[in-house]
Amino acid sequence: MQHERASFWADIKNYEEHLAQNPDSYLFSRLSDAYLKLNLVDDALHTARRGVEKFPAYVAGQRSLALACYAKGLMDESRQALEAVVAAVPEDAESQRILGRLLVAAGDPEGAQRLYRVLLDFHPDDEECREELRLLEQPSLAEVAVGVQQSVEQTSVPDLPSLAFSEQEEDVIDLDDGDILLEEVVEEEPPVPAAAPRLDPLSTATLAELYVQQGFLSKALDIYRSLAVDDPGNSDALSRIAEIEAQQMERAAAGAVPPPLPEAVSLLTVQEVPTLPSGIPVQGQSDAVVATLEGWLDSIRRIKACR
Repeated sequence: MQHERASFWADIKNYEEHLAQNPDSYLFSRLSDAYLKLNLVDDALHTARRGVEKFPAYVAGQRSLALACYAKGLMDESRQALEAVVAAVPEDAESQRILGRLLVAAGDPEGAQRLYRVLLDFHPDDEECREELRLLEQPSLAEVAVGVQQSVEQTSVPDLPSLAFSEQEEDVIDLDDGDILLEEVVEEEPPVPAAAPRLDPLSTATLAELYVQQGFLSKALDIYRSLAVDDPGNSDALSRIAEIEAQQMERAAAGAVPPPLPEAVSLLTVQEVPTLPSGIPVQGQSDAVVATLEGWLDSIRRIKACR
């Protein structure tokens, strides 16, 4: 255990030095994860937020932010970051699973069911996900699952000390101009950005294309049609709808052609002629031998008659 902690501290030192020299490096994600492994939640959250602010499209950074927010108890921000991860990488099983549990804890079991079904499309052998989906699909068990997830959410967040003053310490203090100027100089933690409109991670072109690769053309069409309804001017979605519908027609036409009859194949197949053993003469050779023997017998009879 001590060796692991020493290794994490060594990693943190290397990442911090690298980021000090290259502030625009993507290593902020690894630094945040290393902080989190040592339960330095505030450092992990601060690092992840600053990195994601610079690189909002960096998926690994969004994932680090989601984990740091979860450890801090910021479930809404964690869910928002995970939705960005799942939208970019729908086949990421771990992110899908965590997001599903957050949705259950937030009272959205239907959204969690949709996530689990997508996850099973790409990972059909995920028995843990299949079992959670089975529980959510049963109304009587779904309420129990929601309660369990909410209790897990509350107990799994580390109990960090609060920075707020108590009621006895919160006295009114008269500030002079110097104090006010000094307060303005102090750099404060950047505020949490306002929540963006909620992103549906299951209605993205990325997921649709993954369905096309897996051969699930109908599911891909449903997503593209939903995108076209939300944005009628989305020419890419309209183009893909036409292309996928053409693929479906080609597949249907190929399935309508009857397979070749096995009898036709057997008639065209040349049957192999069995060969005789090497010790048995063929028909022409046996006739010649018989004729020779009969000639010998006639000669013997004539010789005997002359005597």
